[in-house]
Amino acid sequence: MKTMKLWRIAFMMLAAFSFVSCSSDDDEEFLIDQLTGTWQQVYDEGVVAEGYVQYTFTPGTPANGGECTIYVYDVFTGDTTFVRDYVLTEDRHLAIYNGQYGTTPSEIYEYDVKRLSAKAMTWHLTNSDVVLNFKKVK
Repeated sequence: MKTMKLWRIAFMMLAAFSFVSCSSDDDEEFLIDQLTGTWQQVYDEGVVAEGYVQYTFTPGTPANGGECTIYVYDVFTGDTTFVRDYVLTEDRHLAIYNGQYGTTPSEIYEYDVKRLSAKAMTWHLTNSDVVLNFKKVK
């Protein structure tokens, strides 16, 4: 009888620990005001990158949008800079688009922002399995 009680206590402690340690992707941090600044893409361990990509977000009007400067360094082709517009909504949807030519945006890239904190950001390319991770550098 004592052994059964001991097993029950051990099981309850294990169950309590399991529930406390669980987390959901929906609970990940999302602080929309932390987007401003320069973000550098980081790659999974073991991936060899032959360059890097940095996104600099400068807010505009309305506050949830603005200008995005994309700096790409590639070992083989050198430096390239693109200037695009962006909109980030409260429902975690980020659109980066070329709005410079006319009123209809072209080259629209859409992402679901899974995490946005003061130091880290994670995007999922909408309707894809592509995941992009970033660290804040400025």
